[in-house]
Amino acid sequence: MEPMLVLFNPSSNQGRAAGKRASLQAALDHAGLKYTFVVAQSVGHLRRVAREAGRTHALIVGAGGDSTYSLIAGEILAGRLDAVLGMIPLGSSNDVPREFGLDRMDKAIGALKEGRTRAIDLGVVRTAGLLLGYFLGQANVGLGAVVNRRVARMAERRWKTARWQWAAGYLAIRAAIWSREVPLRLEIEGGGRTTSGKFLAAVFSNIRYWATGKVIVPEARTDDGILDLCLIKPCPFIRLAEIYRLAGKGRHGRLRQVEFQRASSFHLRSRFPMEIQADGEILGTIDGRTKFDDLQIGIVPNALKIIG
Repeated sequence: MEPMLVLFNPSSNQGRAAGKRASLQAALDHAGLKYTFVVAQSVGHLRRVAREAGRTHALIVGAGGDSTYSLIAGEILAGRLDAVLGMIPLGSSNDVPREFGLDRMDKAIGALKEGRTRAIDLGVVRTAGLLLGYFLGQANVGLGAVVNRRVARMAERRWKTARWQWAAGYLAIRAAIWSREVPLRLEIEGGGRTTSGKFLAAVFSNIRYWATGKVIVPEARTDDGILDLCLIKPCPFIRLAEIYRLAGKGRHGRLRQVEFQRASSFHLRSRFPMEIQADGEILGTIDGRTKFDDLQIGIVPNALKIIG
């Protein structure tokens, strides 16, 4: 098999990743790495290349954002391939590579040169037994999904604002609350308990980090066969800002609006259909459906080998 394929996603980070192509290839060459370089033209193209490369390359390196890695991981898993996943952080958040100490390009390329591998779990989302997608980081409903959609639309219409991540996030959160898209009334089963009520966000996480380095679930581990859930209950905007600030150090759990749970799988129901986001992508079916009232979110233990 060929040693390494680098699958470069120029659309990551609102398209700013495209400007890093030359420096990335120069760094790879300087490290003495042998590789094939492919530029993804679309999500569909990225999936196809990853699927085909899994049969011909021992290592597939995603150069992009968190969704890039999860898309590649999904193709490796769906194809039952033996390829190892590498990650080079070129996204806006880079929370997945941050979990493995790969939050800078030089660290990621150093890890590729050393070649150390480890097995990790993958999250999986299904509805009525139908696979919607896999995730390395988080799947979330509520604010995470709504803000993701609103920021994507903002990037199309007000691209200058969208490039300021904090400003785009603030405007999207405010709009989501004022438009009453959140909170959601949810029923969540997992770990032998059932939780019902209204929630601003439900974050099902395989890693500690979320929203650009916030420690959303301090106890999360990528190889324990467990998903960690962070629930955020309705609260004033100023308290939500406090939760965000405390999450910088993983201390938001002290607030009564925050609740943690752990289980190998969760069953999520809603009276009204909801969107679910996984590592930056809104999940949907082949026929275009993106809202669901019944979801199963679980973990696939030791599903994938990564460089890290």
